[in-house]
Amino acid sequence: MRANIIIHSISGNLYIIANAFLEKFIEKGIDARLYRVEDSDLHLAANIRNDVNEYYEDIISLPVISNSKLIKGDAIIVGTYSMFGMPTAEMKAFLDGTWPLYEKEELKGKLFYGFGSSSISKEDGKNAVSGLYSWARIQKMEYIPYTSYIHKDGVLMPNRPSSEIDDIAESLANAIITAS
Repeated sequence: MRANIIIHSISGNLYIIANAFLEKFIEKGIDARLYRVEDSDLHLAANIRNDVNEYYEDIISLPVISNSKLIKGDAIIVGTYSMFGMPTAEMKAFLDGTWPLYEKEELKGKLFYGFGSSSISKEDGKNAVSGLYSWARIQKMEYIPYTSYIHKDGVLMPNRPSSEIDDIAESLANAIITAS
């Protein structure tokens, strides 16, 4: 079973969450891979914001997701930052680029889980993540039946996410294993 974790992380919060998922999945014997969507402007944000700069090197060192890599996953885990209640433009560009996969139903039946982050409110983050779920529904993916985690920014997360993230990662890993 392979799990592809795809993020658009700006300040590092989604990167930290995705790494917690990655660690737990690997611990449970799942072939897990962490990818990022293309963000050609991230370096500009890193030049002016210390919070972005802190995780910049870690984030840009991740491989960029492609459709050929995406379809190799049995489980697709996607995390986006919320921009006014919607997935970021970079995440949306990635999702829009999967149209050929939709036409061939190449993601049909794959497991899906979405998570997010917002500096406005958890509700704002939920709205952005609902866009991810709309994409997954149209792609005919199967939802992993677990509530989406939404991180409310304000202060940066610590280097290690809370135990809540570990609990979610455990549940997701178990759901992926059960489905295989």
